[in-house]
Amino acid sequence: MRSANHQRLYYFSVVFGLGLLSLGCSNSKDMEKPTRPGRPVDVVPEPKRKLSFYTVDHYGEDRNVEDDLKMTIARASAEKKHILLQVGGDWCGWCKLLTAFVEKNEPVRSSLDRNYLLMKVTYTQKQPNEAFLSEYPKIKGYPHLLVLDADGKLLHSQDTTPLEEGNGYNLDRILAFLDEWKPNKD
Repeated sequence: MRSANHQRLYYFSVVFGLGLLSLGCSNSKDMEKPTRPGRPVDVVPEPKRKLSFYTVDHYGEDRNVEDDLKMTIARASAEKKHILLQVGGDWCGWCKLLTAFVEKNEPVRSSLDRNYLLMKVTYTQKQPNEAFLSEYPKIKGYPHLLVLDADGKLLHSQDTTPLEEGNGYNLDRILAFLDEWKPNKD
């Protein structure tokens, strides 16, 4: 009995080993990217592409918001665009949803590309940017949008609640907001 089991085990080991060996002889490119079992090779996340309408595309407690705005104003003047300040932080779920919504919706990206420069302004306990934000109307919730002209003058302060729908944002409301505050390009 013992030797029959040994023979089966030996036979299984040889067949299994040959199967592994044949897998190892596949295209060497496959060997460069090891995968975990059950995870397809093509599920590698796409690198984040830089979108041209951003002047500041992330929240950062170490950023100098005044310098960021000066740079954004210079570019907005040259490109004849309005400035959209998105105030919030990485701690804010709705801020993350708004960023994802903007980046995934082609009509929104297109409107921003044509008419706006978007600059993220960090608001956290560690970096509330109090001096900078005191120049604008009081913000009651985040994210919050401030529309500025190309010279940095406030045109509109927008709570994002009216732009929301369910657990996300409403495409028509966002597009209407962007259309309402776009610059007049004569």
